Amino acid sequence: MRRLAPVCLALAAALLGCSSGSGSDEGGRPAGAAKTPTTSGSSTERLVTYSNRLPMARYSYTVAENTAIESAQHVLTRRCLKTYGIAYEPPKQPSDTTRPADRRYGLSSASEAARFGYHPNRDAAQLPEGPRLSKDDLTVFYGNRGAPQGSGEKLTYKGKDVPDDGCFGQSVSKLSEEYDDPAGAAVASRIANGSYQDSLSDPAVKEGFRKWSACMRSSGFRYASPMEPLNNSAFQGDTISEKEKETASADVRCKEKTDLLDIWFKAESEIQKTDIEKNTAALRKLLTAHHKKAQAASRIVAKG
Repeated sequence: MRRLAPVCLALAAALLGCSSGSGSDEGGRPAGAAKTPTTSGSSTERLVTYSNRLPMARYSYTVAENTAIESAQHVLTRRCLKTYGIAYEPPKQPSDTTRPADRRYGLSSASEAARFGYHPNRDAAQLPEGPRLSKDDLTVFYGNRGAPQGSGEKLTYKGKDVPDDGCFGQSVSKLSEEYDDPAGAAVASRIANGSYQDSLSDPAVKEGFRKWSACMRSSGFRYASPMEPLNNSAFQGDTISEKEKETASADVRCKEKTDLLDIWFKAESEIQKTDIEKNTAALRKLLTAHHKKAQAASRIVAKG
């Protein structure tokens, strides 16, 4: 048996998101009202949500469905680890419920811009804890994900073979293989990503960019579109400069002045509606698969 290798605990956070199959920018269920009161730092502002209100959002998992699926994955993982004599309790989720502002169309929060510039909201950047297991037990948890690259040897633990993807990977696959709809997910991803790209060519959005750019110039900043400052290398280091904060604050202020965010959202929504009409059957099948997977997950959790 080859010696089991240590695992990067950061992988836990990445794997915990396996259930939904869609990025956060594609959203969850519609969040209700467009403007949701929230507190960021020392000031209170009304943060506008866009990702969760786009038409494609209804084809993502709900928060409750994601929670059920992740819980089921941990139940199955615990059962698997138990067969190796390993006791396991799922890691606790971060207690801080601070949510970052929607950034599908770049910065949208004045308070975040003033505090963090173009950097992520550090108050909302907590990741779930990794599993509290020993080095050898972690490799049973992760399988070859935690093994040295290129070893190619079969993992064993106390004489018993370990699944290639470990107990956790096997648990994720158990639900995915039976209920996931890769074809439907590919359609949803194509629409959600394509609609953003297509929105950049929408006449109303381009006119919004022009007005936003003119507003930025009046504040002493020369950018043709809101994507440009996001890609400014000077704003991507470890520190947040005053120039970055000033630029970011002007960015949000000009979006509010020109109504760019709402214009952009409306344009992309219309693009998505058209694409959804062309792919109704595939998306309905995907939604059915989501419901069935969440229901199966709930049954697993109920049995413990």
